[in-house]
Amino acid sequence: MLAKFKEGRRPHDPDNARAILVGEDNPHSVDPRYALYPYPPNCAGHRLQDKVLGVGLSEYLGAYRRVNLCEGRWRAAAAREKAGEILRDCRELPLVLLGAKVAAAFGQDFRPFTVRWLEVGGRFVTVAVLLPHPSGRCRVWNDPGSYERARGAMRSAGVVS
Repeated sequence: MLAKFKEGRRPHDPDNARAILVGEDNPHSVDPRYALYPYPPNCAGHRLQDKVLGVGLSEYLGAYRRVNLCEGRWRAAAAREKAGEILRDCRELPLVLLGAKVAAAFGQDFRPFTVRWLEVGGRFVTVAVLLPHPSGRCRVWNDPGSYERARGAMRSAGVVS
């Protein structure tokens, strides 16, 4: 399924990322380069790129690091461990936590469209935006103004301009 993108476009993890987008897992590939990848159409990565962030494909691939907490199916313990690694290595980049399970892995109560400071060892290390998961199953995105609320929260955290 991802073969089409292997021909023309290559996923990458930008060194000068604007933020880290954190998802659950990828049902199409365990390859970390394809975390929240915007293919196939209407998958979580595509909806995040197009509808939530409102950016073009090249900006999405070039300006954001994309990671999933689990490979394959969701495992809460593995997700918490990966969340700790991300916090230790985030270099103060803002995080966008996608969904209640991801927020819980970072020790956060899920309140969509909010911005919080996250800490490690009693020291604030970065800001996080909590958003509903961008899958087609999450009905919160059907509420009027949801995308605007998301972009407003991300703008306040420096994720989008």
